[in-house]
Amino acid sequence: MTGGGRYNPRMNNQAVGLIGGTGSEGRGIGLRLAAAGHEVVIGSRSAERAAGTAAEINRRLASRNASGCVNADLFERSRLLFLTVPFEHAAGLLQQHRAEFREGHVLVDVTVPLVFRKGPRLTDLAEGSAAEHLRARLPAHVPLVATFKTFPAALLERIEAPLEGDEFVCHDSGEARDLVLSVLEGIEGVRWLDAGPLRYCRALEAMTMLVIGLNRRYGSHEGRFAVHGL
Repeated sequence: MTGGGRYNPRMNNQAVGLIGGTGSEGRGIGLRLAAAGHEVVIGSRSAERAAGTAAEINRRLASRNASGCVNADLFERSRLLFLTVPFEHAAGLLQQHRAEFREGHVLVDVTVPLVFRKGPRLTDLAEGSAAEHLRARLPAHVPLVATFKTFPAALLERIEAPLEGDEFVCHDSGEARDLVLSVLEGIEGVRWLDAGPLRYCRALEAMTMLVIGLNRRYGSHEGRFAVHGL
C-alpha cells in the first residue's frame, strides 16, 4: 500500500471497528466477532447508542469484549474497519471520514444496494456493485475487502444459532484478504471462500437479492448458501 496518511502507532491492530455498528448488521457481526474472542469497537454518530450496543453485546455473551465510541474515534482505535451502515448511507459516510483513513487501515464492505419495491431489487450502479462503487470513493491507499454479503442479518444476531454455511470474500489486496480471514476464521460454522476480485461482488449482491426472495417465499429468515464440490 502506498500514499495516503501516515501510520498511526496508537492504532490497535487487534481491535475490530464497526462503522455504524448499532444497526442489525453491525450488531450481528459484532456479536459473532466478540464471541470468537475479538475485541470489538462499536461506532455510531451517537456515543450513547454505541455504548448501549456494546453493553448489549457484552451482556449477551457475558464478556467484556465490546466497547463503543463515535465513528470518528474508530479510526484511532482500530486497523480493521467494517462498514455496516445501509448502502444508501455508505458513500456519504466514507466521504465524511475520508481524511481520517491512515496507512494501515483496511476497510471491509458488507453492504448490498437493495431497495424494496414489490420485493427486493438491486440499485443500478455505474461501477457494477456496491463494493466497486465504494472502492471508487476510498483513498487509494486503503484496501477494500467485501464479505458478509449473503448471510441474513437476523441470523447473525441469533448468537445461539450456528451459522453453518459458506460465505464469500472478495478483495483488491491479497494482504488485506489474509488479514480479514485471520479474524473471520474464528467464527464457528463458517467456511470462508476466496471469491476473487471485487467485480465478483456483482454476483454476490444478486445472490443476496435471491436469498431474500427465497426466504420470503418459504417463510424463513435463515436461508444462506453452501457450495458443494470444492
